[in-house]
Amino acid sequence: MATLIVILKIALVLICGALMVLVLMQEGKSAGLGGGITGGYSETYVGKHRADTPEGKMKRYTWVLLALFFVVALLLNVLAN
Repeated sequence: MATLIVILKIALVLICGALMVLVLMQEGKSAGLGGGITGGYSETYVGKHRADTPEGKMKRYTWVLLALFFVVALLLNVLAN
């Protein structure tokens, strides 16, 4: 049981590091403000297929890592008690 807790702690640290890197690599929401003034971004190909862009994939990976973070943290809490 102690080995599993150590493995989960190491996984939690790695997930935290990956989350920090992914969040810092993403653009802010205000980066697209210029397109909001000129309009028409949502009607372009990139606007319609935003999930297929590298930014969309990074956002998806961030949500997956966030879910893994919560699962591993809950598992550690349950196993530690």
